[in-house]
Amino acid sequence: MLACHRTELLGTAWVLLAGLLVPLQQAAEILEPLKSKVAAVGSSVLLPGLGNITQVYSMQWEYLNGTTSRTVLQYYRGSHSPAIHAPYTGRAVFHASNGSLLLEGVQESDSGIYKATVNMGDRESLKILLEVLKPVSPPQLRSSALMAQATGEVLCEVAEGRVDTITWKKDGQLLPPDRGFLLSSNRSVLYLRLAKKSDCGSYSCNASNGISWEETSLNVTVAGLSPPLQDVLRITVVAVVFAAVSAWGLIIPVCQSEKLRIRGELWRWLSAYTCWLVCIASVLAGAAGGLWMREEGASIAIILPEIALTYIMVVTFLVSTTVTFQPTNLTQLKSKAAQRTMGYAAPGGVVVVVLTSSFLIKNIHRRHEEGCTDFMDVTILTVSTAAVSALPLLAIFLCYHTTQGWLKERDTRWADMERSYEMSQRSSKDALSTH
Repeated sequence: MLACHRTELLGTAWVLLAGLLVPLQQAAEILEPLKSKVAAVGSSVLLPGLGNITQVYSMQWEYLNGTTSRTVLQYYRGSHSPAIHAPYTGRAVFHASNGSLLLEGVQESDSGIYKATVNMGDRESLKILLEVLKPVSPPQLRSSALMAQATGEVLCEVAEGRVDTITWKKDGQLLPPDRGFLLSSNRSVLYLRLAKKSDCGSYSCNASNGISWEETSLNVTVAGLSPPLQDVLRITVVAVVFAAVSAWGLIIPVCQSEKLRIRGELWRWLSAYTCWLVCIASVLAGAAGGLWMREEGASIAIILPEIALTYIMVVTFLVSTTVTFQPTNLTQLKSKAAQRTMGYAAPGGVVVVVLTSSFLIKNIHRRHEEGCTDFMDVTILTVSTAAVSALPLLAIFLCYHTTQGWLKERDTRWADMERSYEMSQRSSKDALSTH
């Protein structure tokens, strides 16, 4: 009975020891460092074996993926060929001399751990981690519209292939890792906060994984002028041209002599057209100032000219309307202050429009210098506006000179006729006195 009791104790001890050895063996397998292999989709990859296996009885290759496993092949010494299981039939080659396994035409689904076991009882094994990757496609770079003193971004996106790393360069120099932010595994964005002139240049996005890398570049420019400020520049240029043409309409009659000065209907049309130009120029300059303040904020340097321009708009509109439709009302105007106001409204308007436009153009050019784009070309706009606005003035002066020539020719003809008449009368008197 004592012997039986001892036998039971020994059996229980062996069971407990075996129960302890199993977790230890599993832990050892977990802690065992894995060899790794990286291969491209469609290529062939050789998984090395355990060396010379000519003295072993059997060998088995398994595929492990998480909790699932499947047998790739089984080899027994003395057999002519190993037993290869689906889905590796026809694309797995076993080398019996060293136990290595060649997989042909691998796909992403073949990624996982491959375990080679020699002599199933001895549990001598080798694990290899295989990663099958698609080559990364060239990154696609696109940029938002970058404005000076505004936030913009440059986006890098890779359409195909697993991406392990995305790095950014500017003009060939590597940017700090914290400049780029991963939105997903294959998308990265580079933020440009308060963009400035120094942010202009060539940006490169480099995407890579274990088998390939691709790089794409994009030339990034920062515009100094937003579309509203470009509109301000166009409106300001037109206002300056109108003011300059109206100034010619005011200066030329003053420079003429009293005898040749424009009078009558031509003077009325010249005065009306000049006042209309000043009125329109004031409206445009006021609109440009309003747009500027909406973009850049209000300032005294714009508010005061806006008040003056509003006053000039009203006065020049009244003067031009009166001269055009009721010119007799001007001759009936008795107030000296009113006459002075109407007389100086157009010249004063030209001065205010030019000063306001100069201020706006100067500040627009300063804002443009904060970017790196070319300054907006307004040559065609300037020339076309000047040509169109100057045509009526040219027509008036041409009509005036034509009329002056006709009057001069008429006066000359009358003078010749009077001279001929006087000479004939003198001849008649001389003839009578002789008789």
